[in-house]
Order: sequence, then C-alpha cells, then structure tokens
Amino acid sequence: MIKASNIYDRLRRTLTWYVLGKVVLALLVIAVSATSIVVTTTTYQAEVGGELNVTNSLVAVDKGFFVASSNATATATSCSSPTVFGLGTVANTMITTQHIVYDVAVNETLTASFNTCYKAILIVTPNGGTATSYGPVFMNSTALILTTFRIDCEFDIGASAPASPYSFQLTVQ
Repeated sequence: MIKASNIYDRLRRTLTWYVLGKVVLALLVIAVSATSIVVTTTTYQAEVGGELNVTNSLVAVDKGFFVASSNATATATSCSSPTVFGLGTVANTMITTQHIVYDVAVNETLTASFNTCYKAILIVTPNGGTATSYGPVFMNSTALILTTFRIDCEFDIGASAPASPYSFQLTVQ
C-alpha cells in the first residue's frame, strides 16, 4: 500500500508540474500573439558596376560616395586653371551641403608625362535610364613627378543617389 501511495504522490507531483507548465506556455503564446507586429520597409541602393578608365600612366583609386558636409566652389575647371598634383589637393565640381559626392583619388606614376593637363569626367547611368555626365575637372602634373602626389577628384551628383541599380564610369585622359 505504501508503494502505491508513493507512486500516486510522485505521479500527482509530475502531473501538477506538467499541467502548470502547459498553462504558463499557453499564457505566453496568448501574450505574444496579442502584441501587434510592425512591418517596416527598407530600401537599399545598389550599383551594377563601376569602371575607372585611366590613361596616360596615372593610377586611380575609388574612394566611394559620401554626403557633403559643407559647400565648396568648383576648382580645376579648365586646363588654364587646373589642380596641380600634390599632397592633400582636391579638384571638384561645385559641391552643395548634404549632396551626394563621388570621390576618386588620382595618383601620378613615375612614367607620367611632365607638365601635362589631364581631364576627369564622371558618367552615372541608372539601369535602363539616361546617362548623366559630371565634370570635367582638370589636373596638371608638375616637372617633379612623385608617386605620393595625388588629387582627390570630387563630383557632386545631386541631393539623392541615382535610381537603383546604377553604374558609373570615371574617365581620366
């Protein structure tokens, strides 16, 4: 009889915890189901491809897009007023605060021509859309060619990024 009583007590305790667990789980499911679920949409921008077409023994490095923190007047607008390769030099189109700016670094190489004017043009093409040209900006090598000399070419492409997806091409010649 004692053995049967022990089995009954053990079964009663186990079933009590089992039922209690089921009740708690059911309450959690009801609580979670009663909350509202908010769905938000996120739009991502994508570029189909980018091309840096550089001739005349120069080297270009894509530095990407950024949002302009301040206005800047256009520099290097012709071969008669180019930006000269140096340390920390910039050639840019007119830049407006909060506009999207594309930046590419152009370096001289040891085989670059002395005292030569180079022109950089950016072309952005939305997928299935019409190409838009930005620039040009002009750069000039000096009589002293140093591979550490660089010009950051910056192009203001407007208040918003082009329709996604898009491609871009920078030509320096």
